[in-house]
Amino acid sequence: MKRILLFVGAALIIAAFGAIVVLNPGEVEFHPEHIHTFRPMLGLLLIFTFCAGVLIAVLGGSLRNLSNTLANWRARRGARHAAQAGEWHQAGETLAWGGDLERSRALLKKAWRRHPGATAAALALASSYMDTGEYAAAQEVLETAVAQDAHDPDLRYALGEALRRRGEAADAIRMLETVRVQHPRAPRVLISLRELYRESGRWKEAADVQAAYLDTLPAEAHAAERERLTQFRYQAALALPDGDARLTALDAVVQGDRSFVPALVSLGDALLEQGRVDEAQRLWEKAFKNQPRLVFIERMLAQAPNARSHRAVGLLGKYRDQLEPDSVRLLLARVAMTAGDVERAAAELKGIRAQDTPAVQRAWADVLHQRGDTEHAWDALRRAADRLGAGATDHRCVVCGRVSDAWVGYCPGCERWDTVRSGTELAPATP
Repeated sequence: MKRILLFVGAALIIAAFGAIVVLNPGEVEFHPEHIHTFRPMLGLLLIFTFCAGVLIAVLGGSLRNLSNTLANWRARRGARHAAQAGEWHQAGETLAWGGDLERSRALLKKAWRRHPGATAAALALASSYMDTGEYAAAQEVLETAVAQDAHDPDLRYALGEALRRRGEAADAIRMLETVRVQHPRAPRVLISLRELYRESGRWKEAADVQAAYLDTLPAEAHAAERERLTQFRYQAALALPDGDARLTALDAVVQGDRSFVPALVSLGDALLEQGRVDEAQRLWEKAFKNQPRLVFIERMLAQAPNARSHRAVGLLGKYRDQLEPDSVRLLLARVAMTAGDVERAAAELKGIRAQDTPAVQRAWADVLHQRGDTEHAWDALRRAADRLGAGATDHRCVVCGRVSDAWVGYCPGCERWDTVRSGTELAPATP
C-alpha cells in the first residue's frame, strides 16, 4: 500500500512539474553572478527553485536534529561522569571512615577531577587533610575549588577554617567575612568569626559579631550568650585608650549587667583615674552589698586606708557570714598590721584554720618580724616559699593557676572571666 501511495505521489509531482513547464514555456534571464547570465525556461526555473527550497528545509531539519543529538549526548556523557564521580566519592568516604586514607584520597581526587562542579568531593578531600593536621594540603585543595566556584559558601567557609587552623587569623577573618556578607545570619560563620576575633584580641569586633549571633538564637538560649556578650564588651571597654571613653563604656557594661564583678571593679578603677574617689568607693560598697566579694573591700582599703577603713571593716563584720571565714580573718589581720596593731593581727591569724597556706605564713612572718622574732619570721617565709614560691601573695587564677601581680578581670591563661583571686581570697577553709 505504501509503495502505491509513493508511486501515485511521484506521478502527481511529475505531472505537476510537466504542467508548469508546458504552461511557462518562455525564457527568462537568470543572473547567478554579475558576469554570467543564463536564459532558462521559466517553468524549469520554478521547478529548480522549489526543489532547492525543499532541499534547504530538509538540511535545516537535519542540522537541528543533529544539534539535539549532540546536546543529548553531552548531557548523557555529563550524567555518566557525574554518576561515576558520585560512586568514587561515596567509595572514598567509606574508605576514609575505615582509616584507609591513601586510597580514600586517591578516589576523592578522581571524583573531583572527573566532575569539578561537585564540590562535595573537594570538601571531603580537604576534610581528610584537616583530620590529619595537613592544613596546607587542605588549604591548597580548597583554594583551587574556590577558584572554580567563588560563590559556594561551603567552600569559602571550609577555607576560612583551614586558614584558622594554620594560624593565619587575618586571612581566615577576611575569608569568613566574605561569607558573612552573603549569609549575615549563618550561625556557624558568626561563631567562627567570633572566636577568631576573640583569639586575636579584637574585642570590639568579637562583641559586634556576638551581638549578631545572639539575634539568631531562640529566647531560651540567650542567658549564656548574653553573658559572653557582656564579657566581650568589658574587654573592648578596657582596650579603649581614652579615659573618658573607657569610663563611659564600662558604665554601659555595668548598666547591662550589674552582677558582672570584673566590670564593677574596673568601673571603680576608671572613676579613680578621673579623680572621682567618693563615687568609686560608693560603687564598690554597693557592689559588695549585692555580691559580698573581698575584692571590693580590698579596693576600698587600698584607696582609703585611713578615712574609710572603718567603713570597710564594718562591712566585713556585717557580711562575714556570707564570706569564707579564713579569708575574712586574713584580711582583718592585714588591716590590723596596716594600722600598726600587731597583737590584733596575731589574734586574727590564730583563728584561721588553714594555717599552712602560703598567704597565712607570709602574714605570720610580718607579725613575727614586727615583734622582733626574726628567726621564726624567716621560718614562716621559708614555709610559704616551699608551698608557693615568691608568688605567695600574688593574685592567682583559681582555674589554671596563672599568677598575676595584680587583680585582672580576665585570665589569659584559661581565657575565663572573674577567676583571679588575691592571696586573701585563696586561703581555703578546712571542711
